[in-house]
Amino acid sequence: MNQTMNKPLRLCIAAAVAALPWVVLAQTAPAEPAAPASDPEADQGRPFRIGNIYLRPSLTVRWGYDDNITQAPGTAAQPKVASGTWNFTPGLTGDIEYKGDRYSLDYQGNITQYSDSTQDNMANHALFVRGNNTLTTRNAIRWEAGLQDAYDPRGSTEWEQSSGLGSSEPSHYRTYRYGGTYSYGAPGAKGRIELEAFQTDKTYLNNRAVTTTADVGSTDLAGRFFWRVMPKTSAVLEVRQTASDYTASNALLDSRGTQLMVGVNWSATAATSGSLRVGQTTRNFDDPLRASFRGLGWQASVNWKPWTYSVFDFSTARDVSDTANDQAAVVGSYIVSTSYAVSWHHDWLSYLHSQVKWSYQEMDYEGIDRSDQNQSLMLGAYYDFRRWMNLGFEVTQSTRRSSMENMDYDRWQTMAVLQAKF
Repeated sequence: MNQTMNKPLRLCIAAAVAALPWVVLAQTAPAEPAAPASDPEADQGRPFRIGNIYLRPSLTVRWGYDDNITQAPGTAAQPKVASGTWNFTPGLTGDIEYKGDRYSLDYQGNITQYSDSTQDNMANHALFVRGNNTLTTRNAIRWEAGLQDAYDPRGSTEWEQSSGLGSSEPSHYRTYRYGGTYSYGAPGAKGRIELEAFQTDKTYLNNRAVTTTADVGSTDLAGRFFWRVMPKTSAVLEVRQTASDYTASNALLDSRGTQLMVGVNWSATAATSGSLRVGQTTRNFDDPLRASFRGLGWQASVNWKPWTYSVFDFSTARDVSDTANDQAAVVGSYIVSTSYAVSWHHDWLSYLHSQVKWSYQEMDYEGIDRSDQNQSLMLGAYYDFRRWMNLGFEVTQSTRRSSMENMDYDRWQTMAVLQAKF
């Protein structure tokens, strides 16, 4: 076994040794009643209150090792880049209620530092303002406006993979998003209507040889009709339209998409809730040389709590996404993505819990002979030594298997985790 492969193993052993005092302490510490895994207070902690303002700060620190930062196949032409890493995710949410309306300011950061590959360091920031206004007993509005200043890691985007041009640093972009949802129907009414409109504008700031054709503005319009068929179950009819307009004249990716779906929302019991949408999805491109799509699409999610201390979440979706640039004969006309995900949270003791997350995505490229399968598995264990703080350890394996040469990769990340939430 080579030295690179030994590093994750050494980190696992070191973390296990470091955790021994906590394990011993856990055996002697008095047990407290376990909070239900679905309890919001267990997930978010207890906020600070200043008058009618509620503040929820949070911070997660991860330290560990990443053996393939750029998702490279590990060939002579595309070698792996490995490094020790630190990751900080600070967050702060402020909520205020005024005359029955609710407003919030939400900040989320994600800062990653690599000891052996400093050009891959990233600092992501997102800031959103949201409101929930009740106009009358039947009329309400939810709205939001926000800015995201973030980076795409090297090797992670379709634009970089398909262009064949490597970049020396992560791709920096800014996204502005604003819009809202209007709902008509009193709480508990038999029927209810929602109308939704959002605008999203994304612009890249560097690596322009790769990202010139990636700047895009998207307009999303949707209408939903809910019909309550049981006390906690509603049938749903949804129509959604999306217009994507790319800034570069040579992008040739401008398109119009429509989804017509039927489904159901339910929370039949305390143990099960979820939503399902299934129907027809279409995508038509302005470029006459690019094929259009018409086919089945779906979205589904289920939350299952067989016990108060154990929670499963299941989700699946099928949709269409854009390829990289104007060369449809090289990169394909579009990508049909089908995804599945499962997560399991379990409280073994009042102070000891685990998390398992698995995801699988299949990406089929229309017009070229390419199909990718992306898979990820994360195993985590956490010890709560304070109500608002825990210490844990996570191991994540990610893979891609592609029918196209030199697109496969394997990636291992091993992390010690410290989380604090109020």
